[in-house]
Amino acid sequence: MKRSIISEPSSLKGQIKIPGDKSISHRALICGALASSPTKISNLQRSEDVLNTFKVIKNLGIDSEQKDFTIRLYGKGLRGLSKPSNELYFGNSGTGIRLMTGALSGQNFDSILQGDSSLTKRPMKRISEPLEEMGASINLSSEFTPPIEIIGNKNLSAISYNMPIPSAQVKSAILFAALFSEGKTKVRESLVSRNHTELIFQQFGINLKVVNCEITLSGQEEFEGKDINVPGDFSSAAFLIVGALITPDSSVLIKDVGLNSTRIALLEVLNSMEADIKIENLRKYGSEEVGDLRVSSSQLKSCKVEASLIPNLIDELPILFIASLFATGDSEFFGVEELRHKESDRLLAMQSGLKNIEIETIYNSGKLTIEGKGSDYLIDSGTVDSFEDHRIAMAFIIAGLRSKKNLVVKNTDCIKTSFPEFSYLLDSLGAKINEIQ
Repeated sequence: MKRSIISEPSSLKGQIKIPGDKSISHRALICGALASSPTKISNLQRSEDVLNTFKVIKNLGIDSEQKDFTIRLYGKGLRGLSKPSNELYFGNSGTGIRLMTGALSGQNFDSILQGDSSLTKRPMKRISEPLEEMGASINLSSEFTPPIEIIGNKNLSAISYNMPIPSAQVKSAILFAALFSEGKTKVRESLVSRNHTELIFQQFGINLKVVNCEITLSGQEEFEGKDINVPGDFSSAAFLIVGALITPDSSVLIKDVGLNSTRIALLEVLNSMEADIKIENLRKYGSEEVGDLRVSSSQLKSCKVEASLIPNLIDELPILFIASLFATGDSEFFGVEELRHKESDRLLAMQSGLKNIEIETIYNSGKLTIEGKGSDYLIDSGTVDSFEDHRIAMAFIIAGLRSKKNLVVKNTDCIKTSFPEFSYLLDSLGAKINEIQ
């Protein structure tokens, strides 16, 4: 497996453009496949996760054309998908498999959805239960994990569902199934989770309304294809933002970043830590906010993150933990238990990695405390394991920018599942990363 060896750069400087947003790319592909006329998607992310969803769409009988980072899908309408000849493989993508489970629950053919060794450990009962309330027939493993077997049923019914936990993937699985359901489906959230599905449904002209924390969707209505421009992925940009903040004498401009209000809780926290981040050229791609981020090295203060922020911060927590390491004072994070149910047990992975570089953490009753060392701190050296989780790998590579000697991060092949351009872009800003097998 690949290892990344990182040593301290003098600074990070330059201008970069982040690849397309992974969450929006998945949704654009699925909506485009279900639309009744062609859809053009520009700046589609080319990570393994997104490309696996694209392959699934093609295996379901959807024709396409590709040119550079633009894809044209020839959707055939809600009932236009074809029975696949083999299992549908999603690799490492929890988003892809959960959203497609919703979309396939209302088809008139059977399908089996499968993933890699990591994805087959992730919980799927949280989506199967509401979908079964709608009339879907779904079989999971004895551990309630993939493979997911869906018995075709084109007679789904609308439901009124109160979300037990904030989850954009669960909410989105219900909304995709609701496209095929008779009547009006209602989903209520106690805390608002990422709203990319709601925004892209509205952009496609789907009859969806949002009032406060209640979403209403009228099902069984065809919709036409659209031109979709995918903004840069904020979760990917987060690693480079923190890299610039903790590396002395750094100044980085990150272009065309998605700034959806349900995605940028990290900016709120970093601003509370006195980070030097400026938003420029604010505009919209369709319904999504987009802007440029100018980031300069900063002397960070500790943070206190309440549980209410976690749903819109969940993917950025690993890199925020690294930012807190180079802040003054101890940082506290409440309600982080959901980290245990991502591509790896991210809570365990981050605590293990921090321990390997001699950083004290305390976890008790859902609260994690990280000892801050200040902006002048340098990691002595060490070796950490990514647990084959892309966000853990990238978080510790960024930490390695502040190492006296070399920090070794094991098993970094996984980065290509979400951000294959990561090392190239970091290198273009002046980082020193040596990747070896």
